[in-house]
Amino acid sequence: MQLFKKIGLSLGSVLLLLGQSVYAMPKALTANYTVYKGSMNLGDMHLSLRYSDNQFHYYKDTTAKGFAALITKAKIVEKIDGTFKGNKLTPTKYYFQQSTRKSSRIEKTRFIENQAQGTYKDKKFNLKLPLGTLDRASLEIALANDISRKNPRLNYNVMERGKLKKYIFARQGEERLTTPDGNYMTTKVKVVRSGNKRSTLFWLAKELDYMPVKIVHREKNDVITTIIKNHR
Repeated sequence: MQLFKKIGLSLGSVLLLLGQSVYAMPKALTANYTVYKGSMNLGDMHLSLRYSDNQFHYYKDTTAKGFAALITKAKIVEKIDGTFKGNKLTPTKYYFQQSTRKSSRIEKTRFIENQAQGTYKDKKFNLKLPLGTLDRASLEIALANDISRKNPRLNYNVMERGKLKKYIFARQGEERLTTPDGNYMTTKVKVVRSGNKRSTLFWLAKELDYMPVKIVHREKNDVITTIIKNHR
């Protein structure tokens, strides 16, 4: 501690800095997932999280394959660039495109201080934002960060489709999960929604700094399951 005192750091400051270095962000990750509708293999999802200095770049793409590709040619691309400091994420540029054989839906957002400017389905929007507002992609990183820090509140303001929405997650306990990529100890969380028309569950792996290894979304009579098959 004498060294810390000489450079003007208190014990509290040292612990704060150590805490930030441990819990600041999930490690860089490249992972591949398989997407199922019921028991039918719909396609593949690729995920990449990387860093340069204090910037993060998070990219996901999902592509239909096999029979689903013949019918729909469906593809989803989602990416976010942003900055981080300690446990704080600040998105700067978000892009989302969902395309099929018949249509395409694009969402673009730029975050400038407390404003979100962009377009959704060619309609412009410009909204004032509460402090700490995220997009749908950086939400996953913030959730991983909060689970690792055992934050009791999993509530987030999120820009989605040109509107400001509130996302709330509830812990469902821990579960040992077997995947094609091996066994993981996971924290299971669900998206809190009113009614029972839709449900979404995430399994967040401790070994991957609480990034998702399985997602199950139920809507009407459809069950979409996304599960990890490999990572590096």
